[in-house]
Amino acid sequence: MNVKQIVVDELHRPARKNYPRRRVLLKGLHDIWQADTVIMSNFPDGKFKYLLTVIDCLSKKAWVEPLKNKSGIEVAKALQNIIENQAKISPRNLQTDLGTEFYNPHVNRLLEKYKINHYSTYSVMKASMVERFNRTLKTWMWKMFNIQGNYKWVENLPKLMYKYNNESIHRSIGMKPSEVTENNESDIIKKLSQQPNSIVRKTPKFKVGDHVRISKYKTVFTKGYLPSWSTEIFKVTQVRKTVPITYFLQDSNGENVLGGFYEQELAKVKFPNVYLVEKILKKKNNKVLLKWLGFPNNKNTWENCKNLVIFLLYYLRNTWEPIVYTYLILSYIFLILFK
Repeated sequence: MNVKQIVVDELHRPARKNYPRRRVLLKGLHDIWQADTVIMSNFPDGKFKYLLTVIDCLSKKAWVEPLKNKSGIEVAKALQNIIENQAKISPRNLQTDLGTEFYNPHVNRLLEKYKINHYSTYSVMKASMVERFNRTLKTWMWKMFNIQGNYKWVENLPKLMYKYNNESIHRSIGMKPSEVTENNESDIIKKLSQQPNSIVRKTPKFKVGDHVRISKYKTVFTKGYLPSWSTEIFKVTQVRKTVPITYFLQDSNGENVLGGFYEQELAKVKFPNVYLVEKILKKKNNKVLLKWLGFPNNKNTWENCKNLVIFLLYYLRNTWEPIVYTYLILSYIFLILFK
């Protein structure tokens, strides 16, 4: 198998998206809230095109506010309404993704007012509890659309939320979200901590200095034929023996990549210095300007034609017939001697 085929196989090997992750440690009710926005622009209801969804990670109680847009002002206003009029309490911590709808001066001022610690993770599973709630809510909304025969949803949000919080038993806590109180929160914490943990501590799969690709997380709507792994290659710089083990990386410019990675998100590469050429952009004297596959235009480089020929001859030596390979070698020597 030639080098190009190996690199292509590395890019397209299957990538796992379901695997054990580190647990969220909860101290009680309203210790951690997760927030997210849901796009409804294909089914607008009047001026409203988005949803702000918030969930308490212990009780699983959720709150929703319609949004006209995802501006910082609009999101801050909706979050304030949830804190003051729906939940009537503020959390100690708020976890969101890194979107500008959450990281802006308007939301920052609101969080400072209530002394809420705001943080994000860099995993593809950014705020898994609220994302799971979003799927439940959208499933219920689409059933409602089919029954109604229209896409009116703003006026029906309170009914859906009452059903979720007061009528539906959540599997992980064994009760309805509204039934979780300060009187039984310790029982819920104990119940969650005693749930089976499939994570087994083991020796690290990668070591410092290994070169790896990063998994491109795929949703159900992502084209299956697209590459599953990054074209860029990274170096492992740190291995932390957490449960499960996490790895920290550095890019080709020597800059640290934000966040840690699980072993299922990484794949070791066989040829760390081999990249695929997408196309030749320009030729000047004995150099060519190359566009590298999967890299932005600012990564285009000028390469010496002779170096490229030597590289090709070296890596094709075991894939072509000896007579063809010998012909190429002699042709190259002829060009060098009689140029």
